[in-house]
Amino acid sequence: MSRLRPWDPERDAAAVLAAFLASPDLHRQAPPLETLDAARDYLGAIATDALAIDQGGEAVGCVVAAEREPVHGTAWMSYWLAPAARGRGLASRALDTLSRRVFAEGLHRLELGARANNPASIAVAERAGYVREGVERERLRYVDEHGMATRFDVVRFARLSPDPAPDLEPLAVA
Repeated sequence: MSRLRPWDPERDAAAVLAAFLASPDLHRQAPPLETLDAARDYLGAIATDALAIDQGGEAVGCVVAAEREPVHGTAWMSYWLAPAARGRGLASRALDTLSRRVFAEGLHRLELGARANNPASIAVAERAGYVREGVERERLRYVDEHGMATRFDVVRFARLSPDPAPDLEPLAVA
């Protein structure tokens, strides 16, 4: 059974560390997570805005609604999955589930960005009902495994509260 639940830094740190070490993209895009303490610190920092994507009692990913701005009714959404959990629609369902909850709280516009060279992340956003709005050229810079800095274009997406919800089965939320 898949569900969304709050993070537990003590319980979930090992799963998060394993996910980041198994995925070069996650490892490069987040704060350096090379120890259990670093994973616990990361979870402590995101706990207010993030939910764990739980599959069978183990955290396999994360979905986040950050930078909530009540005056304008906006939030910045993001997500990640451990490599072993990818390819089954779980990230799209998690993103849609959290999006519906945030809309129910009164927000109007949810935004996110996906690297243009990451078709899987782009597909997650589109399946979750997000509409492509444009490309930010060379928006991000990451250092690759050889120590070389590379710039990446980012595809921007948004979903508005009146947009039709996608035909996805929402995840349970603990």
